[in-house]
Amino acid sequence: MSNLLLDLPLWGIMVIVIGGLTAVAVGLQAAIRAFFPEIMAQRHNDVAGFLAAVIGVIYAVTVGFIIAEQWDNFTDAKDRTYREAFTLSSIVEGSIVLGPVQQRQFSDAVLAYNREVIAWWPRQGEGGAEELRQAQTLTPLHIALNQAQPTTEAQRAFVTDASARLADVAADREDRLHRARNAHLEWPLWVLVGFASAVVLVFCALFGLESRWLHYTMIAGVAMAVGSNLLLVILLNHPLSGALSVGPDAYLSVVADLTR
Repeated sequence: MSNLLLDLPLWGIMVIVIGGLTAVAVGLQAAIRAFFPEIMAQRHNDVAGFLAAVIGVIYAVTVGFIIAEQWDNFTDAKDRTYREAFTLSSIVEGSIVLGPVQQRQFSDAVLAYNREVIAWWPRQGEGGAEELRQAQTLTPLHIALNQAQPTTEAQRAFVTDASARLADVAADREDRLHRARNAHLEWPLWVLVGFASAVVLVFCALFGLESRWLHYTMIAGVAMAVGSNLLLVILLNHPLSGALSVGPDAYLSVVADLTR
């Protein structure tokens, strides 16, 4: 389901998830009041309230843990993209010790790599020839380092440090592509989240209130809260695509700096 929602704008996802779940919950409440009018006798409220409180705590812990893990994955993915982009930028800055000609060579190579990443960003994770071509755009940087002939201590230190940094960039790139392909919840966790959300709504619907509209207002509020949690799970499920995702801001910033 989350894959189908990725191409929708944020407001559209909010309407479908929160609005749809609220409509379902209110409809469930209406059906219970219509077919089980004895619910308004309120004799069962103490038991239902106790069970709803226990289930609510379990739901909060379970879904909260999943959202926390997804948020950590999201922020880590963002940090890795910034590190990948700005590590290459620092290599260009440090290459001044090799002279302006070689610095231009490094700058052109980094610009080519960042532009390739930006152009391919919406389709990353698809694999194939595009992914291979992106990996090959780092080749000019390796060639430039291999062709460098350091004669001073500063130049030798730069070449050693830049070689290590290029290895880190390659690792960050592989991590980014792996997240784009695989960083999502497995189906058992989706079943768990859906089941826990349904149980919370059902137990809240079992309360008996004489006021019809107050009853509907309460179940709608709970449904919107549960829907907000589901919305977060869906939006954070793919950290590198969708309405709420890490964008190529770092790479755009590097391109702007180097072309200035």
